[in-house]
Amino acid sequence: MWRTFVIMIEIIILIIVLRTSFVQYFLSDIQQTVLGWIENVAEIPEQQSLATIRERFFHNNMSLQPHQTDYVVLITDSKESLTKFNERYCKNNDKNPFIYGANLNRLCGHIKDSKLF
Repeated sequence: MWRTFVIMIEIIILIIVLRTSFVQYFLSDIQQTVLGWIENVAEIPEQQSLATIRERFFHNNMSLQPHQTDYVVLITDSKESLTKFNERYCKNNDKNPFIYGANLNRLCGHIKDSKLF
């Protein structure tokens, strides 16, 4: 009987402590950290696909200017920017001031062959 009473008191104290603002703040901070880790792990396949597109394009194009390589790195940094690039310059044939001609066709081909779209 005494043991049950002590366990009940411990549970009540634990509930009271867990409801304090400091513990809530601490637990929310931990939750945000773990959520960031999970998001990073979930983005690994996407980042690998983007890196593959970038590397395949750079492997076949050694004649790019420095500003062109910076531009390719910028557009292959995220899926959103690559999607915008693909819609605007590959599908709608808009003129791109950085990548044009055969380089644009190769990049669009690599994007089309990728697993992202």
